[in-house]
Amino acid sequence: MAQPVVFVCSNQTHVRMFTPVARHLLQASGLPGIRVQWLALDMYYRHEAELALRANGWADYRLLPRPERASETPWEGGRLARVRVFRHGTRAVRAFLREASPGVVVLGNDIGVLERLFIQRGRDLEIPTLLVQDGVIALHAEPHEKPAWPLRISRGIATRMGWLMPNPKSYGLNGAFRIAVMGNAVKRWLVSRGVPPQQIAVSGQPRYDFLHALRQHTTRPQGLEELNLPEGQKIILFSSQPYVRYNTCSETVARQIWRSVIDGVKALGPGHHLVGKLHPAEDLEWTRQWLGADFPPDWTLTRDADVLSLVSRADALVTVTSTTALEAICLEKPVILLQTALWALPIPYVESGAALHATDSTELAARMREALYDHGVREQLKAAGRAFADEYAHITDGAATDRVAREILNLLGE
Repeated sequence: MAQPVVFVCSNQTHVRMFTPVARHLLQASGLPGIRVQWLALDMYYRHEAELALRANGWADYRLLPRPERASETPWEGGRLARVRVFRHGTRAVRAFLREASPGVVVLGNDIGVLERLFIQRGRDLEIPTLLVQDGVIALHAEPHEKPAWPLRISRGIATRMGWLMPNPKSYGLNGAFRIAVMGNAVKRWLVSRGVPPQQIAVSGQPRYDFLHALRQHTTRPQGLEELNLPEGQKIILFSSQPYVRYNTCSETVARQIWRSVIDGVKALGPGHHLVGKLHPAEDLEWTRQWLGADFPPDWTLTRDADVLSLVSRADALVTVTSTTALEAICLEKPVILLQTALWALPIPYVESGAALHATDSTELAARMREALYDHGVREQLKAAGRAFADEYAHITDGAATDRVAREILNLLGE
C-alpha cells in the first residue's frame, strides 16, 4: 500500500488551503494508490481545524492524541504547563509518524511547537516535510540570537529529553525539507537567511485560486446567505486577531482597537454596515459578550464564515495586521490599516501605497470615506496593490493548487 500524504492542520485556514490540493491529488493526478490522511492539532491548539474538516467533507481525519483534552496550549500557562504540553506533543508526534509512516508530511506553519516537532522527527525518520506558506508573514530577523555552544548543546539535550521547548526561528528557517512560498518577496528573504534557492518553490497560494475564479466570474462567494448582509449598504469588513489570547496586548488596548473601528464606522453615518470577522482562534460567544452593547445588534459578527467570500463582498477592509489585507488587495478592494504600537512588522502595506492607514477613529472614518468615495484614491490603491500582490502573492492565476500538488508528487517520487 502506498505511503500516505499527511496534511497537518493547525487551524481552519490550513484545512481550506489543503483541501483543493488533496482533491487535486485524489482526482486529477492520474496516479493509482495516492492516499490522503488528515491530522488536526485541536487537542493542543484549539483552532477548530476539526470543525473545518467536517465542513469540507473530510470524515476520516484524526486528532493528534493527548492524555487529556486540557485547556493549556503551548503558549498558555506557566513554564511547567508548557513543558507538559511539549512532552505530550513530542511523544504523540513520534508515535504518529512511526504508525502512519507517511511518504510526505505537508504543513502550513513551521513556527508552532507541534509543527517544529513534525519537521524534526520527520528528519530523524527520513520523512520529507513540505512547508506551504499559509499567509502573509513579517520578514524580520530571527527572534533569538544563538547562545554560546555549551548552552546550545545543553539546550539541545534538554529539548530532545522533552524538558524544554525549542526556541523558534523565523518562518521558513526551522528545517523543512522543501518550502512552497506565495511570492518572490519571501523567497528572496529566505535566500538571504541562508536557505538554498533550489529548496524553495514559488507556488502562489492554493486558497487564492478561488480569488482568481471570483475575478473571472466563474464562481460566486460561498456561504454568505446565512449572514443576511443588507443590500444597498456599504459593507466595512473588520478582520480581527486574537489580541488578548496570544498575549499580544492587554484587554484595555484590545478594547481600544475595537472601539476605534466601531466609532469610525458609526461616524460614516447611515448606509454603512460593519462586519466583524474573528480569527479562527477567537471565541465567538465570548467576544460577543466582551463587546456587549458597544457592537450594535444590527451589525454582523462572525468567526466561521468564509473569509475570502467576505472580502469579495466587502466594499473596504479594516485590519491591524492580517493576511486578509493581502487578500483584499488581490481583489482590488481598498484596505485601511489601523496602526498601533503593538505591531511594528515590516510588511510594507502602507509604505508601498497599497493601503491607507489611520491611528484613531477620527482618522479611520476619514480614510474610509476616501476609500469608499474618492475615485482618485481608489485608483492609486489599485495600482500600488497590483505591484504589491505580485511580490507577496505571486500570480493569482488559478494554478497554485496544481503547483503545490506537483511539489508533493515530486517528494513522493512520482
